[in-house]
Amino acid sequence: FKTLNSDMIEDSVYIQRWLEQFAPSDRMTAESLLLNLRFISRDEYSKWLLLKLSKYVDNQPCAIYAIRKFEKGQNSLWKQCGRVQYRPPQTQGSEDLVALIISNASRQYHGAFLDHPSLKDLREKKIRDILLIDDSIGSGDRVSKFIKLMTNHPTFNSWWSAGFVKIHVLSFARTTQSRNNIYDKVPGSDHGKRKFRLSKKLLFDSDFPYAINNIQRRWGLNADDISGLCDRAEQIPKDRRRGYGGVMSNIIFYHSVPNNIPGVLFCKRKNWDPLFPKRGLPNWCEEMLEKYGSKKQEEQVLNKKFQLQISREAVDLLYSIKKGIRTKTALARRIERDCIFVFDELQKLIQMHLVTDSIRLTKTGNDYLKRNKGDIRNKRLDYSLYIPKSWCAGQVDIQPSVNEVHKPHEQTDSAQIHDADGDSGELSLERTDAMATLSPSSVITQVSSLPRKSDDADGPEGLNE
Repeated sequence: FKTLNSDMIEDSVYIQRWLEQFAPSDRMTAESLLLNLRFISRDEYSKWLLLKLSKYVDNQPCAIYAIRKFEKGQNSLWKQCGRVQYRPPQTQGSEDLVALIISNASRQYHGAFLDHPSLKDLREKKIRDILLIDDSIGSGDRVSKFIKLMTNHPTFNSWWSAGFVKIHVLSFARTTQSRNNIYDKVPGSDHGKRKFRLSKKLLFDSDFPYAINNIQRRWGLNADDISGLCDRAEQIPKDRRRGYGGVMSNIIFYHSVPNNIPGVLFCKRKNWDPLFPKRGLPNWCEEMLEKYGSKKQEEQVLNKKFQLQISREAVDLLYSIKKGIRTKTALARRIERDCIFVFDELQKLIQMHLVTDSIRLTKTGNDYLKRNKGDIRNKRLDYSLYIPKSWCAGQVDIQPSVNEVHKPHEQTDSAQIHDADGDSGELSLERTDAMATLSPSSVITQVSSLPRKSDDADGPEGLNE
């Protein structure tokens, strides 16, 4: 990722003009918003997509389609003859670059990929894997609409219902909530009794999935102030203040600015001039990022030339493994990544002798975490469910002593734990069930009476008078 720094913000006339639209008390928060943006160049995205497509070369031939937005009157992806609908002559934003990369990949890996094939080509080549390419997925509405248009044809719908084809959705970044949203809207069901479950036919592959609610992971420690700044921007429509779907993403591509970033960055209004008008990255911003980014990269190479370099997510994996997490699915949930990404990172860590084959840290992995404690970001603890110990009622105040059962109105001075109560350090269940109120005075211990004999008409023997 490429990022902005304080020098860029101070030197840029365009950024200073944008900051002047905020109140003086909010300008520091607006600068913090800019510092947490992540920019992806065209070359980096192209390298990522070509590397991702190379994993599907060894399999059977695959069909590739670039996800794009259709007009409201469009009912199907296919024409009556089975060909894909023509693309409009206007630019389509991110879909243009994706289509170009797909064309290059089909030529580079000849015969491995089919570029937007028709239904006739899918039948003749017996295509079973279909790849849908996108750069960023926020709410998942565009992906779900594209799949619905794809399945809105009797021929393709029959293949889809019978489990003949699988759809793989490839995206550079994706929200974790988008998968469930897409599952709810596309045809099919994930019920256990289904022979071809939806989760087995529709797969996702992203290197940077993130949770919408976890804004601190994207916007840092000032995430609450930044979200409050976006909510107070009355010039921006409410449904765009945190981006489309309330995603509030911080990822921006050189070739296209997503609509799920804060609206103060791209929404144009009469009394508001955005920093990225018409959802495009200005030339001055791209030149500034490339100029400062090359210098920063040289400094990092010089400063860390002889240090072991692993990704930020790999460090999170090491810490999670150290805490006792062993399965790939649990690790994926812990670091908010897909299982495919976790599997690849684990293979790299195993090759670097940081993790064993049984997903345990080696001595080298433990030493690495000890040496790099300062480089790991500090995670903020959630104290919302914390109850101070001084607020809790102690055992001394609420539990009557066992030895003083005939004195229910008095509190005990100390609580002694006997061997019969359990192991050392464990309170007995009988003690923990005690209530914080005193015993009622009406409850007094009585001596049990003797059983009455059937031949005794006078009852049990009484006390001598």
